[in-house]
Formats: sequence, C-alpha cells, structure tokens
Amino acid sequence: MFCARCGEQIPDASEMCPLCGREATLSLPPPPPLPEGAPAVAPAQIQWPDEPRQIGPPMRRPDLKGVGGWLLFFCITRTVLAPLFMLIRFAATDFETPNMIDLAFNTFGVVVGVMVWTVNASAFVLLWIYFALSAGLLLLAIAAVAMSDSPNPQLPVQLFFTLIFTILWFFYFQKSDRVQATFGKNL
Repeated sequence: MFCARCGEQIPDASEMCPLCGREATLSLPPPPPLPEGAPAVAPAQIQWPDEPRQIGPPMRRPDLKGVGGWLLFFCITRTVLAPLFMLIRFAATDFETPNMIDLAFNTFGVVVGVMVWTVNASAFVLLWIYFALSAGLLLLAIAAVAMSDSPNPQLPVQLFFTLIFTILWFFYFQKSDRVQATFGKNL
C-alpha cells in the first residue's frame, strides 16, 4: 500500500507511515451532494484538510524573512548614516542654515528607514513616495547645475552617485527575495 500523506510505498498493515510519521490513511468526509445539473469537481480542485492554502504568488525564499542583509543596510543608511553625514556637512559649513529641502528629505528618509526596519504595513507607500521625491529632487538639482554659470565642480559627481544609488535601491526593492519574503511583495 501507499501512504496517503507522503505517497511512499509502506507495508500493507501500517496504520502510521514509517517514513513521514503521520497516519497512513485518510478519512475524508463524503462530499456534499451536487445539485442536479452541476458539473462534477475535478480531483485537482479538491482542497485537502491538512494542506495549507497559499494566497498570492509563491514565496521564493521563505528563509530570508526578516530585516537583514542589504535590507538592513538600507535601514541603517537611512536612519543612522544619512543624518550623521548631514550633521557633519552642517558642522563643516560653520553651522550655516541648512538647506530646508535637504533637511526635510533626510528627515523623511529617517521615517522611511524606521518603517522598513520595523516591517510596518505602510512602508511600501512611503518607499514609493521616497523614490519619487528622490527622482524629482535629482532632476531639479541636475537642471539647476545645467543652468548655473559657475557650478560647484563636486556637485555633478555627487548628483551622479546619488542617481546611481537611487536607481540601485529602487531595483533592489523591486527584485529582492528578502523584500518579497519579509513584506510578501516587491515594490
């Protein structure tokens, strides 16, 4: 006979499967009677009682669930490193009034980083807003550099690296197995 749970061949008199350790037979309740004229249900459509039903796409790597790896690195850069570098720039300019757009964007980045780090349900909405704001601010900065008569020579290089990092993080959130395992979806 074959085990009804794992499908392996076992001795005929077995009540428990020696391979999977579960009850070797299934006792299924009889199906409810079908109304007259209703089509019969194909065996592939039957949901067995002990099989979990999965809703949505299958999880690619469930072992990656949780904030770790590059996802943790994103959270640390947004919540710790970016504000620290902003404070260093603020101190290096002899405490001149900081650019309010830069200050607001970094503050929003901290909020996004905390929401992702705590696996908050609204993290993805905030990530979309964060990436859209980042792209918009980069386009404005590139336009300002292009129209400036004497731009800072370091600014185009900084803008280039910011653009590259923004694109890389955006694609990370779209393709990452860890993001899919942790949040149940990708960006």
